[in-house]
Amino acid sequence: MSGSRPSRDHYTVLGIRAEASPEQITSAYRTLIRALHPDARPSGSQAGAELAEVIDAYKTLHDPLLRSAYDAQRDQKRPVGHPVRIPVRVRSAGGPAAQPFSPPAAHPRTTAYPAASPPYEDPFDRLIAWLLYGIQFPR
Repeated sequence: MSGSRPSRDHYTVLGIRAEASPEQITSAYRTLIRALHPDARPSGSQAGAELAEVIDAYKTLHDPLLRSAYDAQRDQKRPVGHPVRIPVRVRSAGGPAAQPFSPPAAHPRTTAYPAASPPYEDPFDRLIAWLLYGIQFPR
């Protein structure tokens, strides 16, 4: 790994998956070098930076020791157990003047249990019974 911090993930730079074999890494590197080489492409403001990024990614991923260290560092930076946020657009059926939400009337299957012997002793079980079945428990 170079001294400077990479701006993008090395696997993304080379366009490969993290499980890629050394042959796939070399193949992706050679393809990108041919496409980004200054002799094959007119020099632009981004050409040198892209080429340097590809070379740095290849140097890191080609060496097994550097790759394992990079993977360990990459796994530490990635949040574990956090859900991926997917943008969702919600549209109101009634438009801007839609009526506010009001809870429905009591469910017809609502059952009240006597205080003497509720079948759900655990508070979590009571919550699930209330949410799923509409069971009302005495306070």
